[in-house]
Amino acid sequence: MPHAGHPPFLCFVSLLIRTRIQDSYGRGKKILKGLLIFGGIVLWTGCSSLPERNLENAFKYQRLKRADIVLAEPIESEYQTLASKALENKTAGSSAQYVSILELGDDALLARIHLIRAAQKSIDLQTFLWKDGPTSRFVFDELVKAAERGVLVRILIDALNRPGTPEQLARMARAHRNVEICLYKPLSDLVQQGRFGCWDNVLFKAKHMNRRMHNKLLLIDGRIGIAGGRNYEGKYYDRDTDFLFRDRDVIVAGPAVLDMLDSFELFWQDKNAVFLTQFLDVKTEFYRLDNGLGPLSDPGDYWMFEEIDKLANEPALSALRKTMAIYEADQVRFIYDTPRKFSGNTERMDFDDWFKAILEKAENRLVYQTPYLIYNREIRNVFKAIRQANPKFRIVASSNSLAAADHAPVYALSFKHRKELYKKSGIDIYEAKPYPEDQASYIHGLDALVARAIRENDIENSTDSTDLRRAGPRLCIHAKSFVVDRRVAMIGSHNFDPRSSTLNTECGVFIFDDEVAGLLEDLILNACEPQNAWVVSRGPITPVVSHFSGMIGAISTALPVFDIWPYRYTSNYELKDGAVPLLPRNPDFQENYIDVGYFPEVPDSSTVIGTRLMKAFGGWARPMM
Repeated sequence: MPHAGHPPFLCFVSLLIRTRIQDSYGRGKKILKGLLIFGGIVLWTGCSSLPERNLENAFKYQRLKRADIVLAEPIESEYQTLASKALENKTAGSSAQYVSILELGDDALLARIHLIRAAQKSIDLQTFLWKDGPTSRFVFDELVKAAERGVLVRILIDALNRPGTPEQLARMARAHRNVEICLYKPLSDLVQQGRFGCWDNVLFKAKHMNRRMHNKLLLIDGRIGIAGGRNYEGKYYDRDTDFLFRDRDVIVAGPAVLDMLDSFELFWQDKNAVFLTQFLDVKTEFYRLDNGLGPLSDPGDYWMFEEIDKLANEPALSALRKTMAIYEADQVRFIYDTPRKFSGNTERMDFDDWFKAILEKAENRLVYQTPYLIYNREIRNVFKAIRQANPKFRIVASSNSLAAADHAPVYALSFKHRKELYKKSGIDIYEAKPYPEDQASYIHGLDALVARAIRENDIENSTDSTDLRRAGPRLCIHAKSFVVDRRVAMIGSHNFDPRSSTLNTECGVFIFDDEVAGLLEDLILNACEPQNAWVVSRGPITPVVSHFSGMIGAISTALPVFDIWPYRYTSNYELKDGAVPLLPRNPDFQENYIDVGYFPEVPDSSTVIGTRLMKAFGGWARPMM
């Protein structure tokens, strides 16, 4: 079948062009020939169909996979016990369920391995990103061990970012007959497409490519679930010496996990969930392999997970680490988008409906954390309406500075509209420092990571603690959470940006409990403390000049391109030594803070230049960010 929107005659035209240019001569004609061939190939690949789910394929390859079973029992887990208790609560008419907030990357990895080992019947894993590396291999080997115990394992990965080479994926596909893996919304029947495949995607499959499954779930026996922002890569689990994400997950034990399972099933059964063995290059490598290839992990990487391996068998992780405390929550709801969102069916965009409804009921304040401070028009209007109805309502946002950000283009568009966020929406913005003073409380084993970074990068040992701190990993906020009125908390995958609202499918756990909401709010507000973040406030005011600059800046910002006015309404500020922290709109604010400019601590001037260019010429891309 030709690709939707491109009729079959285009394939014929591409062949005709290639035939006609065979009689061309001369250097100029050879160049034209090359260009036309290139265009023909692109047109030809654009006529290719998108792969869809094929159950016959899955059954065909099942018999070729390893099927041996190891007689082993799952480990004991307090989460299994609490899941049973929560179900009893429901039967007795109570809505109480049990949750743990996973703030540290190492805790998040420990929890995953522990729960995988505690699984009795099934494990379902859904993620946007699976990057081949020591951490993802370690997790996969644990999943295979569970499969060898008879646990059914299903893994669903969004196909936008290739999760491995064809050979690597073939090994994963053949690991065990109790393991099934699908890629969601692939753009080709090859996982390794090459240069022409990239052009094909951009030119002919842009809509399909742009709408992604951003949901992240790990479900154990349909009774225990982990939801949040973490993908599967070492940077999310305190396993990188250069760059780490400050992310957040929540463990839920109770009936809300049934909704998580419903969500997973919708995506797993969707036509866009394509089995690994349907991809031609994976299939080729699959036949070259023999069963029993052993673990994916390199034994040389075991030292990175030795502590996790030992602790994961303990039945009560909350007794080992205070950071993994378990709370009884009054009410827990899991809200999610379905695949129907991709077809524009607004009736099933549940997450955004809930997000908006919660905001509209807010009374005192909203405290939230997101990597990308950029919004669609509807959310901006909600913020504006809340402020108009209650001028004392406070909105606090913890996000990334340019020095901490992982996507400078998205930051650039946030920077472009900073005045709108600060003045019209009334948001108090706190931009995370790349090396916050409290980073030891954000990273498990920071000292060991810093020491390793010094060795790997051959950095001279310094007695200056600040220099040593900066020798370690740069930190970037990746958590997506909010708290309303210190009563309602949400932890999920939604970035509160236009992409999450209209292009990606998202999900999140809504927790209606004062204690849990208070805990989460305190965690977010800690990231806003002066030692951890710069605060955004009105820039210095010069009579007449500031007014004139503001007028030009407003006109410039309104332009989708050629926003070249260099001065902004706001700036970033650092608290002076010994001064008392003030709110950014306090009349005495300037007396207690030092203006550190728009982009403090950005080490690379090219990053600043690229950010300014994106601000100047990329405003049209805001709805896609």
